[in-house]
Amino acid sequence: MRIPIRVGIRCRRSPLRLACPSVIPRVPHRPGAGLLGGLVVTGPHRVNQFWGLDLEHGAPNDHNPQRNQPPTVLHMTILAGDVSELLGGMAYPDTRRDAALRDGIAARKRLKPLLFGSADWGGRRGALFLAPSYPFGGEIGGHLTFWWRSNSTNYLISLHAWEPLTQCERVLRRVVLSTP
Repeated sequence: MRIPIRVGIRCRRSPLRLACPSVIPRVPHRPGAGLLGGLVVTGPHRVNQFWGLDLEHGAPNDHNPQRNQPPTVLHMTILAGDVSELLGGMAYPDTRRDAALRDGIAARKRLKPLLFGSADWGGRRGALFLAPSYPFGGEIGGHLTFWWRSNSTNYLISLHAWEPLTQCERVLRRVVLSTP
């Protein structure tokens, strides 16, 4: 479905603009949305700045990821800026690969991300991974995530993963391809 008009306008007017999709997974009602911006102090002389947009509908079920599929559930997070501290200090994974993306792995508990290597979606070369399970993955715990860089800025779009995971990957790709 098209991103709700007001949410899309707010997103495009923010530093998230290069990661603002025109489409999101279909849900029966307009999802709740929150636009964030902030500073994360990571040391005595280091402050990281980030911006984020969270879209939510329904409540994810980490024990049964088949129930997380839209239109029942949507938890989508868009981030820009110094995102690594928001991800527990995770470094940009680049081309590292731990496994192939396949169905049946979303429900497994993970303390670390499961890296699927690099992907090139619509001219954006980025890293695709399954974030650590909640609470270890923080805001994107249990999310299938695409993270790329443009002009030294980090961008990230994630969906709370569902099974079949290959379907979730196709939907995430469609969302990323709808960005400017």
